[in-house]
This record gives sequence, structure tokens and C-alpha cells, in this order.
Amino acid sequence: MLPLNEIANLFRGEYITKSSTREGDVPVILGGQEPAYYIDKSNHGGEIVVVARSGASAGFVSYWNESIFVTDGFGFEGKSGLIITKYLYYILKNMEGTLNAMKRGAGVPHISGEALTKIMLPIPQIAEQERIVGILDRFDILCNDIAEGLPAEIETRQKQYEYYRNKLLDFKVK
Repeated sequence: MLPLNEIANLFRGEYITKSSTREGDVPVILGGQEPAYYIDKSNHGGEIVVVARSGASAGFVSYWNESIFVTDGFGFEGKSGLIITKYLYYILKNMEGTLNAMKRGAGVPHISGEALTKIMLPIPQIAEQERIVGILDRFDILCNDIAEGLPAEIETRQKQYEYYRNKLLDFKVK
């Protein structure tokens, strides 16, 4: 078990407004489940896990592997040799309820970056992380890619995915 700040590099989003930018094809990650809008510049490229920082969606976890503009969120990149970024995504996604419960504040609730980076995470060897990511990625395709899975089985596979995700990510200390 290691704290998030020891296994991942923190990337803080930058403040931006839609009126101060030009339209483009780079998604702006504002904290919701979908990009807020699209602009012509990015502030991060490649793999990153984004945790929404404030508002009703504070604690929402998303994974990106493209150029994006992170604004109201914390981005995390796995440190080489310690954690695979996609594994970090699955671990944090599994803890989304816990992250959401970390919200503080009355008007616009927010998550403290300091508190977030102190969360303890189970970190198995890289080979085990790769195995877990491979299994969860296959379940994700079965659940969400209609071309690969049968639409009638999507709900069943989603439940199966959640069951195995929870089993794979349940590292009980003995």
C-alpha cells in the first residue's frame, strides 16, 4: 500500500473560460462525465487519470489517452516502474464513492488536493497490474462496445465486470 503522491505525478488543471479560447477539437475536461466543450489548445497529452475537483461531480474519475485541456480537476500520471496509468484509473474508479465522499464546502463542494494525494492504494507488481488491466479492459469492451458484445448482454456483463473488478482490487492486508 502506497500513497497516491508516491506512485503518481500530480497535474493541476488550469483556469480557463470558453470565451477566452477558440473552438477546436481538444476536449476541455471540466469535471463532468463528458467534455464541457472543445478548444484549439491542450495542456496535457498522452495518458492521464483526471479526478474532478469541485461541484456536484467532484470525485468523478476519467481516463484519457489523447491531447486534452484539464481545467477543474487533478490529473495523475503513473510513475514509471511503479504503476501503470490505466491500472491507476481502475483503482481510483473503484474508489469513486470514497473520493466523492471527500467533498467539503457548502456552496460549491470541492476535494482537497492534499487529502487526495494521501489516499493509500494497493500496488502489486507491474506484471500483476498488466494482468488486471487486460482483464478489466476486455470486460469494458464487452460491456460498452456494441460492435464487440451483444446489446442484450451488456447489463449482465456490466455486473460481472463490477464483481471481478472488486475482487481483483480487494487487497486485504493479512
